[in-house]
Amino acid sequence: MNEPIQRGVAEAVQAQKPRPRLSAEAVDTDRLFVCDPVCVQPFGHNVSALNYFSTAFSALFPRAIGLCCTDLPAAVSERYGFTQFYHYYYQDFMPVDAGTEVQIDRDGPLYADHLETLATADAQRLLTSFSINAGDSLLFPSLDFYGVVGLINALQEVRPDKAPRIFLRFIGVMESASHTYRDPERELTNRLAKALRRGLRISVSAETPRLADRLALTLGAPVSVTPYPTVAPASPVPAQGPFVCFCPGSARLDKGFLLLHELFAAVRLRDPAITVQFVIQDLPAAQSLSHQSYISRLYAIPGVELLPAQIDEAEMIRRYREASVILLPYDKKIYRFRGSAAMMESVCFGRPVIALEGSAFCDQIEYYGLGKVAGTVDAMVDAIFEMMDEPPDKLTVQAMQGRFRFTSDASDAYTRWFTNAP
Repeated sequence: MNEPIQRGVAEAVQAQKPRPRLSAEAVDTDRLFVCDPVCVQPFGHNVSALNYFSTAFSALFPRAIGLCCTDLPAAVSERYGFTQFYHYYYQDFMPVDAGTEVQIDRDGPLYADHLETLATADAQRLLTSFSINAGDSLLFPSLDFYGVVGLINALQEVRPDKAPRIFLRFIGVMESASHTYRDPERELTNRLAKALRRGLRISVSAETPRLADRLALTLGAPVSVTPYPTVAPASPVPAQGPFVCFCPGSARLDKGFLLLHELFAAVRLRDPAITVQFVIQDLPAAQSLSHQSYISRLYAIPGVELLPAQIDEAEMIRRYREASVILLPYDKKIYRFRGSAAMMESVCFGRPVIALEGSAFCDQIEYYGLGKVAGTVDAMVDAIFEMMDEPPDKLTVQAMQGRFRFTSDASDAYTRWFTNAP
């Protein structure tokens, strides 16, 4: 890397360190409660997301309380300062070894859906145990069906002018997690529309523009676009060693795990010297048993490193920093409206991405210049070699420019969302 570019890259990295505080006057509120009933497992994105959202807005909300599930391991909740609060409602969707015995208050409102009854009791307990009032704000950064439905039910007996402000961030994952209703997301948005007409101060945002536009039509109200806030300092793309392609997070079929053999094998045919290397995580144990033959074939490709399905935060950060590019061959049907936490983390670390077209976050990749969007697996192979042929300092500058635009817009979007809410 020549000296002027190297100095410019270093300055860009220094300038783009995380900004934990947003530059805005404090919102007229006492406390921010960051609510995630699905924050139950020590791995995955829920813990890190709850931590991000509990700390990123300290300039706007000096007092923030992160509320997680009671079954999140105590050591994890203590490490991040979370308050264990919610029961776990999603055993049928995301089974966990939950040990808390569920007790439903038979003296309170009962619903045909026992999980709705439980979630409503939790929400009532939230309102009373913390003495929540009109000066407080509740944020669901990755909203779930029962957490929000329960809250709306609990607020039926509260005058709108006495109720807290509510910020709901849709990400297209747990909004439909109910077996009771034929169309759970429609049921949820209908209740939200009714609550808005009643006068509750509810503000809605979405992780992707595509999802925001769809929700605006459903709700008949504007919907903000709020990707992740800045979560990590950036670093230059490695200038020495192999060109490392990283697939972050526990492998999942909807993340394109079954496409990886075709992709890696095609790269290896064009790169027998193993200049390009791959780092991936394994499937969770429950899924890996039925894909052992495929995993063996994948692992047999030279230059492939297979990590455990769960790795700790320090290891994940190290892998991002050692990577040259992040691969996201996600299923375009499942991710039609959804964003990618891995993509947003890649942006913050200053790493370009290569994604398979069709997912909602591909719009953001193209708009902000965050990497390449490929139409096919063969096109992803071509994109890998195109990026490898670029000087690392050029990849770094491009990544920093995309990061600057993306994170600046995200910061401004959250400031507007919070400060312009009723």
